[in-house]
Amino acid sequence: MGRRPIITRDAAARAALSIVDESGPATLSLARVAAALDVRAPSLYNHFADKAEILAEVARIVVLDSGRVPDPEPGGWREWLVEESTLFRRSLLRHPRAVPLVVEHLPQPLLVRLYRQYALLLGAHGVPADMHLFLLEGVHRMVLGSAISTATGRSALQELDPEPQPASAEEDERRFVAMVQAFLRGVDLP
Repeated sequence: MGRRPIITRDAAARAALSIVDESGPATLSLARVAAALDVRAPSLYNHFADKAEILAEVARIVVLDSGRVPDPEPGGWREWLVEESTLFRRSLLRHPRAVPLVVEHLPQPLLVRLYRQYALLLGAHGVPADMHLFLLEGVHRMVLGSAISTATGRSALQELDPEPQPASAEEDERRFVAMVQAFLRGVDLP
């Protein structure tokens, strides 16, 4: 009978995410992850080939922890896409120091799987297939760009305002939602 492993891939990735949340991505090391799990660093190689694979798993966790909005009612795909993108952005902003890691290390197979899933839903709501990638990529870029801007505190408009006032989290999210809604209204679709 085999022994149950002391650590799991998920536990190691969540420990890595905690380190990034607490101290930033520059402080992440296999030794710190191992110490957080109370194991030796070489034991992590039973679960990950290298640090890049841990970072990909951290990105996967942040993305998948965003939750899901129920499938939309007929004609409600725009509102659904706004809500879905808002949940994703919230998940990113729960881990502001991890946002750059998600951008850089998001596993391509996960992104493809999610895009396919969302494209099927858009197709079921009458959105032409040739618009699926345009819509999904456009909203995805808005989510990432907005999250990076908010997480780093580097709004492009700060340079234009001589006395910028930081927006509350609610106001920041309201602006994001308005931006995505404006994008979707500008697309000539059913």
